[in-house]
Amino acid sequence: MEKPFYVLGFDIGGTKIAICLGTSDGKLIGSTRVGNQDRDPAEVLPELVAAGKKLLADTGIAESDLRAIGIGSPSPMDFEKGIILGPFNMKLWKHVAIRDYLAEAFGVEAFFDNDANAAGLAEWIFGAGQNTQNMLYLTMSTGIGAGIIANGRLLRGKENYGGEVGHMVLDVNGPVCNCGLRGDYEAFCGGKAIAQRLQEELKDKPESAIMRAAGGDVEKIDMRALEIAVREGDEYACKVWDDMIERNAQAMGMLMNIFNPEIIALGTIALRTGDLFMKPLLERVGKYSWKQMNSVCSIVTSKLDTKIGEYSGVAVALYSLYERGDWQLPWEQK
Repeated sequence: MEKPFYVLGFDIGGTKIAICLGTSDGKLIGSTRVGNQDRDPAEVLPELVAAGKKLLADTGIAESDLRAIGIGSPSPMDFEKGIILGPFNMKLWKHVAIRDYLAEAFGVEAFFDNDANAAGLAEWIFGAGQNTQNMLYLTMSTGIGAGIIANGRLLRGKENYGGEVGHMVLDVNGPVCNCGLRGDYEAFCGGKAIAQRLQEELKDKPESAIMRAAGGDVEKIDMRALEIAVREGDEYACKVWDDMIERNAQAMGMLMNIFNPEIIALGTIALRTGDLFMKPLLERVGKYSWKQMNSVCSIVTSKLDTKIGEYSGVAVALYSLYERGDWQLPWEQK
């Protein structure tokens, strides 16, 4: 087995940026965060460098011992040039050449990918997808996206937008998504879309169990408020939840039929709600997938849990080294 080396990972988000120092054998040595709520990248980028250098110093690791940097960022992006183009929740981050900026600041190679791919790589290399050749990781939070491993390689697509499963249309007569499509997976099951729909439907219903769970403030209605009302047995909340589960089963059955994966690993909502989500999902997904696909695929919650963001930047760097033959996957090293 090759000697472990050090990698610095950056997980770019609209409210915070996680910075993690890890090793090639999956150990997390230290992490820190930099706030990014409505901030100018010209202000944030130097803070990322300072925080990364302090993390190295605090853990006693010399900058010269750092092998690579990995960056996971929301789309849209210019993958080839390492540029953040202007994500929906980071309006000030337009045409930010973050990859080359960090590479120059630390004096090592930096690698760049979208956040869903980064999370998928983390789950594949260090989590539930280890030892598999075909795996999907679904981000299931504000929106829905996927990191897809097909035949042992990350699927990126021609323009590097592969994995936008949240925008596959399930019903052309369904609700309109923020992307402009009607009835796509994210419009039915994305956390933001569901919250917006509940806020509109319940704005004049202060007696609603969901409204009570949100403290009586319609603008605070979110997936957590829905979950609380479902656990109380509220009829309306249970109907919304049931419809969401059905659409998730439909989408995952479609993904099984298309990719024939060994594992579909789920983040956020599945982790937070456990059997309330997973039990009915597993009972229904067989309606939407061939038996041959369903019988070889396990739908599970993320093994990395809440630490997946910390692993994701590290995983981007490691996978990029793996693609060109400069590193082996953990199960190939044994």
